[in-house]
Amino acid sequence: MLNKKIKYVSIALMLAMVALIQVMTGCVTTYAAPQGDYSIQKIAPAGGEIKEDASYYDLKMAPGETKTIEAKIYNKGSEEISVKNLVFAAFTNANGQIDYTKQADDYDKSLKIKMSDIAKVKSSDVDAKVPPAGEMTVSVDITLPQDTQPGVILGSWHFEKDGQVDDKGKKEGVTINSKYAYALAIKITVDKEIEKPNLNLLGISIGVVNYRKAFLAELQNDVAAITGKMTIDAKVTAKGKFDTLYENKLESLTFAPNSNYKFPVFLGTDQFKPGEYTYRIKATTDDPKWASKTWEWNMDFTVLPDKAKKVNDEAINDPKPGGLPKWIFIAICGLLAIILLLLFLFIILGKRRKKEKEKA
Repeated sequence: MLNKKIKYVSIALMLAMVALIQVMTGCVTTYAAPQGDYSIQKIAPAGGEIKEDASYYDLKMAPGETKTIEAKIYNKGSEEISVKNLVFAAFTNANGQIDYTKQADDYDKSLKIKMSDIAKVKSSDVDAKVPPAGEMTVSVDITLPQDTQPGVILGSWHFEKDGQVDDKGKKEGVTINSKYAYALAIKITVDKEIEKPNLNLLGISIGVVNYRKAFLAELQNDVAAITGKMTIDAKVTAKGKFDTLYENKLESLTFAPNSNYKFPVFLGTDQFKPGEYTYRIKATTDDPKWASKTWEWNMDFTVLPDKAKKVNDEAINDPKPGGLPKWIFIAICGLLAIILLLLFLFIILGKRRKKEKEKA
């Protein structure tokens, strides 16, 4: 009986310590708790689409033209629900993919016409009230300015039921996200597609991506075209030299029209050091819309002491000069804590067992 108690308590303590180490090291766990009591269905536009069986709205429009698109909200529950729906402009996220789920903090300066500016949810539909076990049709009016240039405008129609737990519900470093949302992509081709892609290298910086230190090359897709099947291969060297210090290669990237993306070359466990460097980058698209296209750049840049220190301090789970890596230090502390707790437990239970024997 005593051994079983020790076993169960030990397991509980170990699980608790693992959770504590995750919190201390900054690990964040997201728990998805879908509340799938509603659904969204696209209604095919009356005027037809470029791709008739598309799951998204594949519209062809001319400058000055107006169109209305519709969707149906189904309430599967036994109570009335309110569903907020807005139109977002698509952008390229930190993973090098098109993001339809939110508005970007900043859009590229080459994006002159955003989907969110030309497509508006009907005012009475923004907070759609759907009756129990019922449905509701909502609509978006799209109007292109007269001076709209040929190419693609990309965005999404985003739906989210009110009253769901948002990602601000945090407890001891764990983020609880219970939102269940839908996004229907909207693609507008104005007159015709762009004939050829283009990329620019705007500059080099250093920063933190997902708590990891990286050299960042800001790439810009400055044309109104989706550029997919991208492969980017980059290396960082000392200025004027060709020996690779750090490198990274990513495939299957997709850039939204008129957007930018900061391609990372990670340092691993190394620290940023002040100095002069060269960023060598090659980007290739095998998108079937065009013949294979390649861009190559070599750009010199300088890492200043203050900036290097700032970014090094921002990184998490990094070794710091003159000490153990943070995760190793925390793991050792956790292990010692477990040993001490178990030792304390053995002493307490040992004394109790001794008293029970004396009474017997």
